[in-house]
Amino acid sequence: MSCFESHFDNLISSDRLNISGICRMIRMVFQMKPILIILFLGIMVLFCGCIQPQAGPQVKTTAASEEWKPDGIVGANEYARTMTLQAPASNGYSGGTMTLSWKNDAEYLYLALNGTTRGWVSLGFEPTVWMKDADIIIGSVENGRVTVLDENCTGNYGPHENDTLLGGTYDILESGGSEKGGNTVIELKRKMNTGDKFDKAFVPGQQVPIIWAMADTTDNSAKHNMAEGEGVMAMEGGV
Repeated sequence: MSCFESHFDNLISSDRLNISGICRMIRMVFQMKPILIILFLGIMVLFCGCIQPQAGPQVKTTAASEEWKPDGIVGANEYARTMTLQAPASNGYSGGTMTLSWKNDAEYLYLALNGTTRGWVSLGFEPTVWMKDADIIIGSVENGRVTVLDENCTGNYGPHENDTLLGGTYDILESGGSEKGGNTVIELKRKMNTGDKFDKAFVPGQQVPIIWAMADTTDNSAKHNMAEGEGVMAMEGGV
């Protein structure tokens, strides 16, 4: 039985709605303009449960048995958790995929950003409104040279500035990367709590809201034009 049939049966069996009530409802629908009919049917679909919310990206877990090295190569067992973030082409964006891998202990966070671009990749932690107040990492590789920026977003849609220009500190302890075959990989290490007011502080087991984006250029000042999205990054550990 379809969800529409089930819902219609419920209407017939309900003590609150008799056959004449159903007839009045049918007459009302056919008297509506086409756009109102579509809206009415959409509401009926929602109420009968035919549309289900989309699940977020799945997180793959593994035992991080490999030694961490910021060499731009993500080993199969180098990170404890992996999440694939995808954005289709739309509204001027060409679309793309970024695979986020991470592991942490009580003191340090290790990250890998693997994006389908020759340009920059970025990750932002805990924005308050849109991009505002996000603790942002931007990485790129150009002619073998790896650049990793530690920034903070001061407005809803930017700008984001280097922490050092805002009075903070550069808190990427180690980093590396590679660009090959249209994919850019950035790996880095930072403290869970850097002590910098322009960085977010994390604890094991924390659910961290994130935003992400990619561009087709290594110019870190250029706007993202490939993909953007959001998600939740679950730190290891905790109760």
